[in-house]
Amino acid sequence: MNEVLTQKRIEKIFPDYFERFELPAGAKEESIQVYRACRSGKCDKASFMNSYEQNGYKLQPMLSADDPGQYSLSVYEKPTHVKRFASMDSDMHVPFKIAIGYTLPIYGVTQRTRERVKKRDSHVDWWLYKDATPYEAFELIPDFEVHLQDYIRKRDGENAQICKN
Repeated sequence: MNEVLTQKRIEKIFPDYFERFELPAGAKEESIQVYRACRSGKCDKASFMNSYEQNGYKLQPMLSADDPGQYSLSVYEKPTHVKRFASMDSDMHVPFKIAIGYTLPIYGVTQRTRERVKKRDSHVDWWLYKDATPYEAFELIPDFEVHLQDYIRKRDGENAQICKN
């Protein structure tokens, strides 16, 4: 991690619209390695907006107005899950631009979504502080398909070892 990032301090203040909902009790500052699908094709502000901002400061009508997930940045712990998300999202185009990084506590608080709702994937809600720049802690994966195949080989190899024991 570069010195500028480690020395940079962000005030731990949430955007004003966070008054519309209550952060879940399980939300905490935590560093988790995650993946983010980048709509702009870069690690920039446009690719790291939370759902509410990305939707033009409008709520998704199918969800409750006080659902904290409507105000979080969606990231995934597993590359297979971010690929599934990117495949289903009409704004994403092949080849998908996927970034890898960490949910650094200086940028906000996180919660694994499955801790709050019945969900089986590795989705993580990340509620960012005002003026946070989380994209500074991420980098684009040059060839996501190669990265994904390496991940699957490693995962399957570890599972095979568990079965042998």
